[in-house]
Amino acid sequence: MGFSSYFQYAVVFAIMLLYNSFIGKNWRQVSRIVKLNSRNWSKLLTSLGGGKPMQGYFDIHCHILPGVDDGAKDMDETRRMLLIAYEEGIRIMVATPHFIVGNNNTEVESLKAIYEEVNQIAESSLKGFHIILGNELFYSAGIIEALRTGEALTIDGTRYILVEFEPGATFREIRDGLNHCIYSGYIPILAHVERYQCLKKDYELVGNLVKLGVYIQVNIYSILSRHNTTRKLCRKLLKKDWVHFLGTDSHGMYGRAPRAEEATTYLTRRYGQNKLRQLLWENPMTMLENKHL
Repeated sequence: MGFSSYFQYAVVFAIMLLYNSFIGKNWRQVSRIVKLNSRNWSKLLTSLGGGKPMQGYFDIHCHILPGVDDGAKDMDETRRMLLIAYEEGIRIMVATPHFIVGNNNTEVESLKAIYEEVNQIAESSLKGFHIILGNELFYSAGIIEALRTGEALTIDGTRYILVEFEPGATFREIRDGLNHCIYSGYIPILAHVERYQCLKKDYELVGNLVKLGVYIQVNIYSILSRHNTTRKLCRKLLKKDWVHFLGTDSHGMYGRAPRAEEATTYLTRRYGQNKLRQLLWENPMTMLENKHL
């Protein structure tokens, strides 16, 4: 066998090793279970000029669909929340109704019908406004099976999932749960990181999650929280570049309304326009393309 043949075998072997390490042992399984939808995001990106210029803010976490969880009670409240979000500069929202294995969750077909109605209202009444569908997944051992069967939803059919835990969960529980999601072929975003007591006690643990491949979401109002520990944690994580996404986690018109302007003003002043663009536009757009940040 000549040198060129050995070289070709070596190249092929190296590519196989790299591919296996990148995708993981479950790559065949992932290719079957992670079925992208009709690429709603491709139409969205086209309408937004390829997603390059920042068209407003991108809220990846909200409870704006009416009557499906503890968010908007009815369509009237949904309409009012949409208007508040628009006035605050938000132009894209991921509707993330709660999903808990074993609970009486709204069935996916019903959820999609409600989502379509809300998105149609948003796009027809508010220029340049779009809604995307996902779930906020409460982690338990059965969540991966729920995703595989289509009972629970990823964000817009990508591999990205928004995952939450009990505020009192141990770091080991959070780490192992998120690692399970990664090993199963998903890209987890840890919802409202500032709520978990173990991470408040030792914020460096967030860095361990980031190294694992977890992305971090902070509720945007927490950056200006009246609670000193919450506010300080968010700002430490921002300084470390351990925050990847921001969301309003809005649940209604009052108290937890979809407001962002005050926090974005602070972020621009403290960290600059480029950081704001990254967190509230560029990273979410990369998410919609189903790519790692």
